[in-house]
Amino acid sequence: MLDLMLKRDGAVQAELPAQLGLSQPSAARLVSAFTQDGMIRIVRRPAVGRGNPSVGLKLEPDFAYGLGAGIFGDALSMAIVDFTGRVRAEERVPTADMHRDAVLEELAKLKHKLVDRAGIDPARLVGAGIGFSGFFVDAPLRFNPPAALSDWVDADLPELLAPVLGLPILCDNDATCGAIAESLLGVGRNCTNFAYCHLTNGFGGGIVADGRVVRGALGNAGDFGGIWWLLDQGYPNLDLLWRRVTEAGATFASLEEMLHLLDPATPGIEDWLKACERPFGSLAFILGHVLAPEKVVIGGRLPGWLAHLIAEKATLPHSPTRHAQPFHLPEVVARQVEGDAVAIGAAVMPLQSLFFGQG
Repeated sequence: MLDLMLKRDGAVQAELPAQLGLSQPSAARLVSAFTQDGMIRIVRRPAVGRGNPSVGLKLEPDFAYGLGAGIFGDALSMAIVDFTGRVRAEERVPTADMHRDAVLEELAKLKHKLVDRAGIDPARLVGAGIGFSGFFVDAPLRFNPPAALSDWVDADLPELLAPVLGLPILCDNDATCGAIAESLLGVGRNCTNFAYCHLTNGFGGGIVADGRVVRGALGNAGDFGGIWWLLDQGYPNLDLLWRRVTEAGATFASLEEMLHLLDPATPGIEDWLKACERPFGSLAFILGHVLAPEKVVIGGRLPGWLAHLIAEKATLPHSPTRHAQPFHLPEVVARQVEGDAVAIGAAVMPLQSLFFGQG
């Protein structure tokens, strides 16, 4: 019930039994219990036709909050999300020193800054999610990170971060966190099957099937960059974009500065977009035949307008027709979640685990 209300921005009590497969008394008991606990509030709706007005229900935004952080090769991000999924405060900062001590110190500062900015009661933070760049190895929560995060090899993230953030810790791959954000707050509100492409210093992804995030063995489902490596069609991530615009004469102090200042007229953009066409088209084609998602979502740290351009330019190969009917391939679309999807998805994780199901 709470998951439905989160995705649909509320509910009508009279419609819940049919939507959830519950009896009317069972739905009423749940509504009463959640109301008493302060999770939901009653919102009166005008009557439609004869009879009493239907009872509207809304999640109570200040019932609980989740804190989320993203740890990338060159930056840190953090967000606070309330019980309705609304972002109350967020920030992403370039970080030159990605060693453990420096990162832990910066995350502690960001938490205090964002709690003050959001004006929330920190006692209602129920947990913290961490989106980390890298793939899982051997056991849960052990990552093999990119070279820029080599100081984090074999790090026990919950053990390191729990004392710094003062909260229980959940961890996942950064791309999976982005897919979680998109599944609950973006494309996933109207699409239950999609693949999420996560552009950052590298490239990864996440899979949402029947409304649930697919993690696979060791949590490594969605490592789409390996497909590009195998196909040898290029690897158009944001580090490559930075190199292309720099070679074309643009000057940015860091990748993060580039992402803030980039515009469609920046020299080198068109060359990079051209390099994206075939790899993204091939990836979407393969995903269409292997996973059959309805959509392939272009997301990550890039600006929204750039995600739209990639989606527009991605050209999928044509599948052979059979009996004059083509194989249905996914639509390539831009992400809908604004802001840092990794931090937002990570902030949703503790709320999801406690109140909204496992996604």
